[in-house]
Amino acid sequence: MPTERKVQMVAELRELLQDAEIAIATSYQGVPMGVQNDLRRALSDAGVEFQVVKNTLLKRAANEVGQPLYGELTEGPTGLAVTAGDIVAAAKALTTFIAARPNTPLKVRSAVVNGELVDAAYVADLATVPPRDELVARLAGGLVAKIAELVGLLQGTAREFAGLIEARASQIEEQGA
Repeated sequence: MPTERKVQMVAELRELLQDAEIAIATSYQGVPMGVQNDLRRALSDAGVEFQVVKNTLLKRAANEVGQPLYGELTEGPTGLAVTAGDIVAAAKALTTFIAARPNTPLKVRSAVVNGELVDAAYVADLATVPPRDELVARLAGGLVAKIAELVGLLQGTAREFAGLIEARASQIEEQGA
């Protein structure tokens, strides 16, 4: 019979996973509580929630939200970093925190990104992607450049066409005179 506390924990996990864009599983065992608190603060600044979860409760919550793939993140003691926001910012915040502490036992194991199970290397690669705003700016700049190029080509074609008409008109005028 599940206790009231476990039922509440499953409900919290269910709510957390329901809208999650990314859930990163970490091995946190041996990480001092002070470092865990620093991690929570650093991730919170990026819009990411970090929780130490019981694997059986995570599996149950994953099944209840219809996403059993989240249950695949359970492999030993699990710390879960989850966000419904920017997946790149989440990966970057976690990998930056780990990189700043080379002797920490905190490690990324795997993740579920937009409904797909990925490994730690994918999370590391994801952390190197430029921020969303920068990507949008690059895309917009590229589009504006191509549009300007098209306008230039169209204007050049119109100028050449006008020149041809003028030349033909002059030719006809000379033949008629």
